[in-house]
Amino acid sequence: MIEVTDELVRHVALLSRLALSDEELAGLKEHFLKVLAYVEDLQAVDTEGVDPSHFSVDTANVFRDDVVQPSLGVPAALANAPQAHAPYFLVPRIVADSDDGAGGAA
Repeated sequence: MIEVTDELVRHVALLSRLALSDEELAGLKEHFLKVLAYVEDLQAVDTEGVDPSHFSVDTANVFRDDVVQPSLGVPAALANAPQAHAPYFLVPRIVADSDDGAGGAA
């Protein structure tokens, strides 16, 4: 089994962008050890002859017929929009202008 050190936990926390106290570090170290022990137990299970695509429950796709219906009208679609100018929704600009490179709301 892999050795779980404080340095390893700190490295994983750094990669995850987590700031950990010493108490949290110790708790996560114990958690990592338990997870690795569980995975080690799973690796010991004999899976010889087990179909990897076998599901423990029956599954089936649920299909329905497509039914043509009238679409929602523009006034109804825009009724709850915070800002609109028929027939469009108004939203804040999120793409930068090509001349100044600045983004943000217009």
